[in-house]
Amino acid sequence: MKFNFMPSVEELIRELRMALKKDDDELRKEVERIVRKYGRRRKKGSFEMKAGEAYYINEKNSKYAIKIFQQILDRGLNGLYITRINPQTLEFANQDNAKVVWLSSIRGKDRISPGDLTKIHATVVEFMKENEKGVVVLDGIETMITNTNFVKVLHLLQKLRDVVSENHGVLLISIDLDTLNPQDRALFKREIMNEIPLKI
Repeated sequence: MKFNFMPSVEELIRELRMALKKDDDELRKEVERIVRKYGRRRKKGSFEMKAGEAYYINEKNSKYAIKIFQQILDRGLNGLYITRINPQTLEFANQDNAKVVWLSSIRGKDRISPGDLTKIHATVVEFMKENEKGVVVLDGIETMITNTNFVKVLHLLQKLRDVVSENHGVLLISIDLDTLNPQDRALFKREIMNEIPLKI
């Protein structure tokens, strides 16, 4: 699975305006380049992610979320990964453009208690202020719910979605929807409407 950011119309217009300031021969080449860039067809196995949007992956573990996050880092984007997994087992934990926060009851650097939703929110806000267009991956929703309740976690997701949207970033949530009751599942899907299919 691969993902691509889908550029906005505003970005297309901005690039075309800049191209129009160049001389004719250069202009033609530059316009052709921009049209190719924005008019490319999606390749099989890829998924378009729009800046400012929130997505979820319905998975039993965070396998696909980890894979997508690594692709994000490989493209030179900055990412925040909040997880129940021990960061020492994640290959990207020491990359310069990655920040990994461990949801753990054991105190320490870059660790947050799964029940401390206020601190989780503050961590995302701080990251997005420093990294506009950054990507936040959140896995461990089930543990957060166990330590608080579904309504509180849903409220957190609403706030995180707004923070990421305001900063033109992307929020990606790894969750096993089978752990939610039908009512909570419906509420979750209403708030986070974009699903990334496991097989594209």
